[in-house]
Amino acid sequence: MTTGLNPPRLRLINTDTADPDDRPPVGDAETVIVDAAGHQVPPTDAAPAPDGDAEPEPVEAPADGGEYGGWQTTSSADRPPVIPAWLRSARARRQILARAADAAAYTVAFHGVRSPKYLAKTLFYAPVGVRRTAWSLLYWATAEQGNFELRQHAAGKGDAFTWQALNRTRSKESRGRWWALGLGAMTFGIGATSLAASGVVPDWGWWAALAAVVPLAARAGRPADVPITDRLTSGPRFTKLTADMVRDALVALSLPGLRERGAVDFMHPGIHRDGPGWLARINLPAGLEAVKVLERRGALSSALRLPVDQVWPTAGPDHAGQLDLWVGYRPASKMGQPAWSLAEPNARTSYFEAAEFGTDQRQRPVSAVLCANNFLIGGRPGSGKSYAGRTIVTIAALDPTVELKIAEYKGTGDFLDLAPLCSTYICGLADDDFAGGLAILNWGLAEAERRGKRIKAAYERGEAPERKVTPELARRPGSGLHPIVIVIDEAHELFGDATVGKEAGAAAERLVKRGRALGITVVIITQIPDKESLPTGITRNVGIRWCLAVPDQVANDMILGTGAYKRGVTGTVYRPGVDAGWGVLTGLAEPTATRSHFPEAKTTASIVARATALRGGVVVGDTVPVARARDLAGDLVAVAARNGQHWTTAAATLVQRWPEAYPTMTGEALSELARAQGVVSTDVKIGGRTLKGYRLGQLRELIAHRDTATPTDGPDGGVNGADGGAEAR
Repeated sequence: MTTGLNPPRLRLINTDTADPDDRPPVGDAETVIVDAAGHQVPPTDAAPAPDGDAEPEPVEAPADGGEYGGWQTTSSADRPPVIPAWLRSARARRQILARAADAAAYTVAFHGVRSPKYLAKTLFYAPVGVRRTAWSLLYWATAEQGNFELRQHAAGKGDAFTWQALNRTRSKESRGRWWALGLGAMTFGIGATSLAASGVVPDWGWWAALAAVVPLAARAGRPADVPITDRLTSGPRFTKLTADMVRDALVALSLPGLRERGAVDFMHPGIHRDGPGWLARINLPAGLEAVKVLERRGALSSALRLPVDQVWPTAGPDHAGQLDLWVGYRPASKMGQPAWSLAEPNARTSYFEAAEFGTDQRQRPVSAVLCANNFLIGGRPGSGKSYAGRTIVTIAALDPTVELKIAEYKGTGDFLDLAPLCSTYICGLADDDFAGGLAILNWGLAEAERRGKRIKAAYERGEAPERKVTPELARRPGSGLHPIVIVIDEAHELFGDATVGKEAGAAAERLVKRGRALGITVVIITQIPDKESLPTGITRNVGIRWCLAVPDQVANDMILGTGAYKRGVTGTVYRPGVDAGWGVLTGLAEPTATRSHFPEAKTTASIVARATALRGGVVVGDTVPVARARDLAGDLVAVAARNGQHWTTAAATLVQRWPEAYPTMTGEALSELARAQGVVSTDVKIGGRTLKGYRLGQLRELIAHRDTATPTDGPDGGVNGADGGAEAR
């Protein structure tokens, strides 16, 4: 912009290269200070600019950066790399080369074996092709086809004049064609005879020409539905994802606002190779969320005429209306899965370092760190939950410092081969098994309490600067801070038990909150993600959540958190059995479709043997003693005052008198557990204070009714009859 004023000359000083004495005086309005990146740096004590119409003139640095440093434009960060990502990845290059080599080798072998049949079919159809070609040329020379329909129409109406005119036109055109055909045939005959007589073309040249002409003649002579060569595949071969395919498929879904092909907007860099497949990033029409397309994954694959496990739509990274559509070269079920890095003969892990436990749909490894993380794995029966959990346990098993405790409530021994590595292993659905699961969780809480004191002492010594378990502390013998991994498989059975379920759920929730910073990792696996069988506090506090096949939005959000389904993060797209092991994983950098590794029995046995060898055949940790279940009602009578007791006071007294049975009991947990057995929570006044608790009279009536009742008419959730403080079993 040009004005009538002469603006003052501006002085440009780079703060990184200029001499300190060259800095301007405070308030110098004619000097602009820039840093090395070229950004203006305002003087710290500069006076406010006076009012006026004149604006400061921008200063342009040299194009090459000069002595003032380079200037960067905003768009430079958005430019795509010169070399595509798949070419810069050694893994991607190997995948593409391996795919090309495999396809070439298979094609050569397939057609080579069938070459005798191809030769026979070629020799059979070649004479037919010669005859068809000759007849086609003769028919072309007669020009019968040109105005045949018009001549027939005139003949049908009895219009002889029109018919004769049309026939003269045909005859005129036919004469020219006969001359062309005759001259062409004569030229070909004379040329071939001359070449044969002169000997210019060697014998092998004639045979080569014959070998080229015969297949062409055979192609012309074969029926339309009988190809000379066999097909490599039984269905249409998918070679590339195109914009037309994507647009037609999305429009076929008949979603609101997506009725026209032009409504599909492809984002930069367009459809491109991404691992063993193609990726298209699409902006859907305004108001249409990507989750609506995810819900129609089956219909989308049908529109693309591809198997369901070859089409992987996910929510895009920028907004809810962005869709990432990845289509593999082949279905995932036929593509196989890359070898698991932990299956290597010398593989070893660390609790404090990332380790691979699965792959995404693009066959890239998915890794996680056990330290400072808890895991929640959920899905329908047949979705592959147990094997997903086994991959996490395998990471822990290959670290010889990790202590394993597993409680499995399916009862079939899905983790039985890992039992020799566990300090505590429980498998079954008996009352003792549920009591054992509760004992593990209570032991974990008590261990967390002990570790808190140890880490505090280590911090005071300068050995735990972040007040967390470090690799050095974990490896130190006798530190008592070695990593611990606790696995609860089919946790809904434990949390739903009438006797210990409430207490186990509360203990698991507290352990999930406290254990992560103390070297204790909890892995919870469930197939019934509702508020009764999976406490909501666990879902809120678990860091890594893995949702396999689930039936609906409610189950999805119980595992992945409220609002996950609406953001397009959903496991409802997976099918039990067919997509076993597949699920959507959250808690890493971004939500990821992840398939757990599923090693063969031989590979699994070698991993367990290697883990045993790394531990020197010694089990890390001690077996958790399972305290015999006590009569809670009787114990509440024993700790009650004259008219009852407050829940907080009763809980503290229970912990003090019977620590093996009530190691970490709190007033809130005790209230829930007692109310589940029929004890009424009410206001109780003791020592001048009125707090929530229980009344002794009502408790005695409950015990009397329980002891005199038959097993069928006792209170729901009641415990076995016994005197106060007696053992129930």
